[in-house]
Amino acid sequence: MILLAAVALAGCALPPAQVPPPLATSTEPAAATVAPTPDFDATPLPAREPFAVGNVLPYVSQTGDTVLAIAAHFNTTAAEILALNPSLALTSTLASGLDLRIPAYWFPLGGTAYKMIPDSELVYGPTSVGLDVDAYVAAQPGYLKTLSAFVGARDRTAGQAVLYVARQYSINPRLLLALMEWRTGALTQPDVPADVRGSPFGPLPRVRGFVTQMTWVAERLSEGYYGWRTGRLTALLLPDSTTSRPDYYQSAGSVALQYLFAQWMGLDEFNAATGPSGFASTYIALWGNPFDRPASDVITGDLVQPDFALPFDQGQIWAFTGGPHPVWGDSTPWGALDFAPAGVVGCSSTERWVKAVASGVIVRADDNTVVLDLDGDGHEQTGWTIFHFHLRNDGLPAVGTVVQIGDPIGHPSCEGGQATGSHVHMARKYNGEWLPADGILPGIVPFNLGGWVAQSTGTAYQGRMMRLGAWVEACTCSTAQNTVYWTK
Repeated sequence: MILLAAVALAGCALPPAQVPPPLATSTEPAAATVAPTPDFDATPLPAREPFAVGNVLPYVSQTGDTVLAIAAHFNTTAAEILALNPSLALTSTLASGLDLRIPAYWFPLGGTAYKMIPDSELVYGPTSVGLDVDAYVAAQPGYLKTLSAFVGARDRTAGQAVLYVARQYSINPRLLLALMEWRTGALTQPDVPADVRGSPFGPLPRVRGFVTQMTWVAERLSEGYYGWRTGRLTALLLPDSTTSRPDYYQSAGSVALQYLFAQWMGLDEFNAATGPSGFASTYIALWGNPFDRPASDVITGDLVQPDFALPFDQGQIWAFTGGPHPVWGDSTPWGALDFAPAGVVGCSSTERWVKAVASGVIVRADDNTVVLDLDGDGHEQTGWTIFHFHLRNDGLPAVGTVVQIGDPIGHPSCEGGQATGSHVHMARKYNGEWLPADGILPGIVPFNLGGWVAQSTGTAYQGRMMRLGAWVEACTCSTAQNTVYWTK
């Protein structure tokens, strides 16, 4: 083991997003065709009545399900689920469409069974491919197209600002646009009061301003979506002190919206907003009924990460300076890891390269960011992608560059947001969904770089990288205890 003198290295605190404007690749018509509000009265929603303790309920698995998360949703245990469904694996994602038997325990505060959107409409995933957000917003008659924002160190049109937030948080821009239309008519109403124009998401608790509101909404949607996905979120506390527990059968996308609305709505308004005649009617009017489109799984069954290499040359030693922490902002999953070249003090410039951990094509390279698309289709919304941040802007590869494992993609730096030392901040997405570094649930698809597997301690930026019984501890320093290296 090579011993290194301790030096201050890279910790980072992410700013609001740093993303270039989109390429114009839209195949959609620029203007929306607003359909009449659908009539849902002919389809009554199921009612959840009390049942005996441990009663067995039928359940069809959904995208991203795991045994542990289903157990949390149904107020039961993984052991009881496995006893009735012995073919299931505790340590993998489940395929959608499986007919399962779930022993559940009734709870008295269940919310609506109505699903507003599937998961595929929440994330910046395959269903958002082809939407030119800037052109779409500019073609609408509403006031939104007259807005602009200084965000990501540059002036942007309203459409560019929406895409900026959508990509950084990996939230579907259709959803952000529909929320603004529902709340203030942003896409269809040209003449609105100045206070409405200044807060297009409508009155929110202590949050005003176009980008400030949009970022706040993206944070809340992320908390709700990933909270339900992992089973950590099981109840919603509304401002009037009432409680709603999401229905057993809900989708993560719908629970994300419920969580958002629960931040400022009382129970009656919340029930109206989450029912068929609430927000969903606006979404369907703008984009059509998402449940009428072919099913689009976000997370597939038995998801396995491809083999990734370490992000630096063989023979080099880098420090593991940041354990699992938010990918962006405060509320995205703890999907990011930080690495810094050993011996580089503080924010000193370095000519060492961050190297591609897998083969693919560069789909974004600007504003200290590089996104590597592993399936090569040129879209960061589909398949596996790797997000890199804090890269020096000079030396970034051009968009469209095909790279192989080990090809250079940028120099680590302090550029882009706040950092205490030159480093690279890395995270993974699959079909637009951020994956926590220690796994969707601990051990289920953890971040694996050259055999080094991430573990979380429950405190952001702390954690370990484990390999064959050896481990290193994250630290904003460079010592023998936190160096990561290639091994044969």
